[in-house]
Amino acid sequence: MYFRYHYWFLPILLLTISCATVGKHSSQSISENGYSTILKQNNPYRNNLALGESELSAEDFFIQEDRVGYYLLDPDDQTWKAHYYFFRIRDHIYQDLVEQLPSTEQEIPLVLNDKVQKYVNYYQNRGRKTFTQWLARSGKYIPMMTEILQEKNLPSDLVYLSMIESGFNVKARSPMGAVGPWQFIRSTGKKYGLTINSWVDERMNPEKSTVAAANYLSDLYNMFQSWELAAAGYNAGERRVQRAIDKYHHDDFWEMSRSRKALPRETREYVPKIVAALIIVKNPEKYGFTGIKYHEPQIYEIASVPPQKSLKDIARTINVDYRDLRDLNPSLLRNATPPGSNYYLKVPVGYSRVAQEKQSDLYALKKFNSPTYITYRVKRGDTLGGIAQRYRSSVSSIKRNNKLRSNLIRVGQRLRIPTRYAGSGSYAKSSGKQKSGSYSAAANPSYHKVRKGDTIGRIAKKYGVSIKSIKGANKLRGNIIHPGQKLTIPQRLGYAKNSNSRIASKATTHKVRRGDTLSEIAERYGVTIHSLKRENNIKGTKIKPGQVLRLPKKVYAKSSTGKSRLVSYNVRSGDNLWDIARKHNVSVSSIKKWNNLKSSRLDLGDVLKIYVK
Repeated sequence: MYFRYHYWFLPILLLTISCATVGKHSSQSISENGYSTILKQNNPYRNNLALGESELSAEDFFIQEDRVGYYLLDPDDQTWKAHYYFFRIRDHIYQDLVEQLPSTEQEIPLVLNDKVQKYVNYYQNRGRKTFTQWLARSGKYIPMMTEILQEKNLPSDLVYLSMIESGFNVKARSPMGAVGPWQFIRSTGKKYGLTINSWVDERMNPEKSTVAAANYLSDLYNMFQSWELAAAGYNAGERRVQRAIDKYHHDDFWEMSRSRKALPRETREYVPKIVAALIIVKNPEKYGFTGIKYHEPQIYEIASVPPQKSLKDIARTINVDYRDLRDLNPSLLRNATPPGSNYYLKVPVGYSRVAQEKQSDLYALKKFNSPTYITYRVKRGDTLGGIAQRYRSSVSSIKRNNKLRSNLIRVGQRLRIPTRYAGSGSYAKSSGKQKSGSYSAAANPSYHKVRKGDTIGRIAKKYGVSIKSIKGANKLRGNIIHPGQKLTIPQRLGYAKNSNSRIASKATTHKVRRGDTLSEIAERYGVTIHSLKRENNIKGTKIKPGQVLRLPKKVYAKSSTGKSRLVSYNVRSGDNLWDIARKHNVSVSSIKKWNNLKSSRLDLGDVLKIYVK
């Protein structure tokens, strides 16, 4: 019982002894251990000492902030070493006397050195506007994050890792693919239990991502026994930090950060940013941050709603603002509940009961069908309006999906295009079902083995597809192909040939759209490229969007129950009219008559109408 009330005696005694020996053995002990000298000749405190007076006490090295209760220490001073080992000793006491000592972990030690001071100055000056936004946004999430951290016996100051990672922006994305307020990469997020797919990304769920971050930081602290090294591991990865410890034989971040080779520059700057932010947020008025309009904390209820329903439809059904519902559920990538079982949706307070009462109405809502997404690489001369028109999308949806604030785009930039039409410019797999008129390398694909003399243009013409579609299906950056190479030929969906039915379309003209080619138009209307070019006096193969083409007069087939039926034949390399006529047991003159051919010349990719008995 006596020790229960005096468990601080041993640590305080050790700290007092360490501090008392600083002045007495400063020059000798520090030079022997390789540390920098405590008292420089230009130290004003040193100069004020009278001859015969004792050296400075430990109190002179501490800048005390009694109101907020923390110390700012210079790590180059011997006193910092005493402070450091004091907490190391206390850690051992915590392990040995768990029942006698408090169960909460210590807070992150605040160290004021040149690196930390640099970021304190930066946040006060050039970074003031950004830091003010971070402070304002922190009011929305810190109460929830602090509660989760405290439940796991972690320092509440760890919430400010999220400030440095994302500025408390739940939809933040880094160039390296890290997402959410805690900036998890996909592999680490899944490791700590976050669901990540094409419908839901829980890295953007504030509560679930905070639980994952708390578990991750707890594992890092157990590994390194230091919050500075745990933060460094969070940024650079635990393996990188462990390799640095093994190589340089340091288990102190500030010692390790002196070497440029030990840790990446980003990590060496990462921990000072966190400490600088902590120093400011503990007393923002002192550093000039006044009048901050903190956001209100998020308050919500959970409602069970049917799968694959649009948030707009749900909001309209339960009579809430769609924007409020969307902001409460940032992890829903398509602004719709995912397929499968019921989804637990966050709703404003008071609307969980409404959702429960209107379950039948919610189930009756139309099933949400997500638009197809393609990736488009911007070319010289492209505009958002032109791209939107080409892929039957809108400028606003393109800007929203790519987080563009203006209409400015640059050459080489990749854009995520929501569209109902997956054209040949797609570089990525579509997330939804492809529509009629699109290319697909996955639905009944055909293959072509490259022969000597083949070009992508000739192959595209042979199969009636575009060059872009072949390059996209085979991930080709240039036009170079090699003999023996196997190419996937994407099929044009929606224009399938049926030998037992007559050509359905009776159109007389066709208005050219972006991405159309003569071979595609000829195949669609069941005519030959040659006849289409002759009807419109086209000498080459170039056509322009908006151009109106006259379709050659067609001879329609008789019913399959009659004496003859119509088949379509794709002209291949080496074909001639004589061989085709003999194969189908018809005459050359009949084939020329059915297809309005004035000569025997055939082009690769031509589709011939042949009536067979």
